[in-house]
Amino acid sequence: MQTKKDNIMPELNTWFTHPTGDPFSDIGGYVIKTLHQRFPDKDILGLIEYVTKIYVDKWKAKINPFFLNSKVTQPAFNAQKKIEETQKYFAALLNGTEKNDKGFCRITGQETLLFAAGRDNSILSGSSTFVNFHHTFDGGIMLSKEAIIRFHFVPLGCVYLLGKIALIHSNNQEITEFFAQTNCNLNLDAIAKGASEGILRSPCKSPGTALFRFVEKIVLDTKKELGQVIRVHSNNSMTLYHFTNFGASPEVSIYQVPAKVFDFHRAMQTSSLKKDWADFVNSHYRSSEYKKAQYQKETRRYEWEQKGGKGFIEESDYQNWSNPIYDKLIEDRSILRSFMYWSVENKLNFNIVEIYQQYIRNMKKETIAKIQEMAEFILNANDEQGVVKSIKALNNAKSSYLLRRFIINDIVIKYSKENEGILLTVEDYTEYLFPDSSSWQETRDVLLIAIFQKIHERKIKIEKEELITEETE
Repeated sequence: MQTKKDNIMPELNTWFTHPTGDPFSDIGGYVIKTLHQRFPDKDILGLIEYVTKIYVDKWKAKINPFFLNSKVTQPAFNAQKKIEETQKYFAALLNGTEKNDKGFCRITGQETLLFAAGRDNSILSGSSTFVNFHHTFDGGIMLSKEAIIRFHFVPLGCVYLLGKIALIHSNNQEITEFFAQTNCNLNLDAIAKGASEGILRSPCKSPGTALFRFVEKIVLDTKKELGQVIRVHSNNSMTLYHFTNFGASPEVSIYQVPAKVFDFHRAMQTSSLKKDWADFVNSHYRSSEYKKAQYQKETRRYEWEQKGGKGFIEESDYQNWSNPIYDKLIEDRSILRSFMYWSVENKLNFNIVEIYQQYIRNMKKETIAKIQEMAEFILNANDEQGVVKSIKALNNAKSSYLLRRFIINDIVIKYSKENEGILLTVEDYTEYLFPDSSSWQETRDVLLIAIFQKIHERKIKIEKEELITEETE
């Protein structure tokens, strides 16, 4: 004889939890999985009751960014009725007495009973009053009971970020699960300590920073937090959905760390590159509250002058500020000029620039090798004044023509007069330095960075103040 638990628990391991590709459904499913691991004796209706009581009793029904006029957020209901009506609705879904149809669920793909989903029980879907929004004039998106139930668990797997909800989803389901599980556990731990009044709040001041903080957590901290290492592959990407479903203006902004950026950032965490990359990125954090603060590489703090001495902010705090480097990486804008301006005064492992150009900008390794050779020649063939003159000429090369003329006159011809053989062949020139698929500006900027780094390596003292004065896009 089957018990109620026997009937429901097998479903908990399949349609309630398996990946679907829908970000909201997947987060909800992984929250269910996390709760089931904590409370193995609760059936799905018991888990629904458990989270509903959290929403109502602990969070005062403040889940409006997820659901509009749901049973939980309905202002006409008192606390007890919110819980009772929610349980009654989901029980009707589970036993099939709620109005339904038969077909394929739009999210799970299963052929089953379908129920109408609108803004009251799903996230960022159309309202039931706008029947022309839905297929065949249905009263909502027609979903399985499992898909709708999964939505109910989403709040425990998300965080508040700048007044909206942040949810991270990845093509690697282990990463998505880690995000949901981490937030769910943090929420539950805060509730257990009596320190939770609502959805977990992120300390980050921008979506870009939040995404990259999570990338670093995936790469560095998963073993410590989950007792295992996430199997990160070369094609992993992550997407942050920054949304609200509240009121008359539901909206969502989408930010993505594509696979190439994910791989690049992982490479930056290796021991030989991590410090130089961290100093470069740390110097670019920005906060409207601390406009006068300057990054100090020696202490890895932001400092500023104030009455009574210096004020300072530690790395654990400023790493939550916004950062244009992260924003550019997400928006697929080049950070090469930022590398260049940093290189004027700071030593930077040139491997960082090489990896960036190959991973992100698709520059050929042969191109980078030739640029390195040209930089080496410029330093060997010139005294300090000549090096400064070359740097200024390169920086003032505002067209492909001027850059080509510099390379021919100051490198190719000069080399041939002083050395046997040639430094650049026609193939080098056409295939690597100026191919149709590459940007001449990037060739110029990588050459400048290579020169500056060789200057730092050789401890050559030159006046740099007037070489490159301000960053331009």
